[in-house]
Amino acid sequence: MKDKKHEKVLVNECVIYVKKYFALHDSTVVAINELIQIILDRNMTPGEGLDEWNDLNMLINNELEREFIKTFELLKSTLTEMKECIEKMKRVKKIIEKRQIESTTRSVTTTMLHSLNVFFNNTLPYFKRDYMLKEKLHQTLIHVDGACENEINRLQLMWKETPFLHLIFQKFDVNKFIVDCKQFLGTS
Repeated sequence: MKDKKHEKVLVNECVIYVKKYFALHDSTVVAINELIQIILDRNMTPGEGLDEWNDLNMLINNELEREFIKTFELLKSTLTEMKECIEKMKRVKKIIEKRQIESTTRSVTTTMLHSLNVFFNNTLPYFKRDYMLKEKLHQTLIHVDGACENEINRLQLMWKETPFLHLIFQKFDVNKFIVDCKQFLGTS
């Protein structure tokens, strides 16, 4: 009875951390896209010559600068949460492995613990790579020369061509996995 309850707690934690990571991922996607757009907008100079236009242009650039800093700091905070989430997933994975070893010595292994262990063995490297890519982009965006179109194009290409979480979704059918976990939690 105690083992079943502990197993349900582990399954519930896994579902929470995986869902949280995907929600944080969505937030980082929005923030990185906003930062790239701000960099592009900041370097547009539609008209020159008028003093009024220069004043307006300076005001717009100052506002874009404030927006960039706000979004940049928000992304930094979200990345910190993502890193914590990965650490929690690693911790849960270690607990699952320990429980599996204990269960094996008692000849009582559960399919759910096995499924969770396989899932984390296969997906944690992708979660880590996704986080590392976003962290690298975060560090790089502060130093981007917005006037250099090639540099921005390179960043956008790197950002769009490395969908680690898409791989997790495709290869490991995360939605089905979460539904299976919830069904397990619903049983006594």
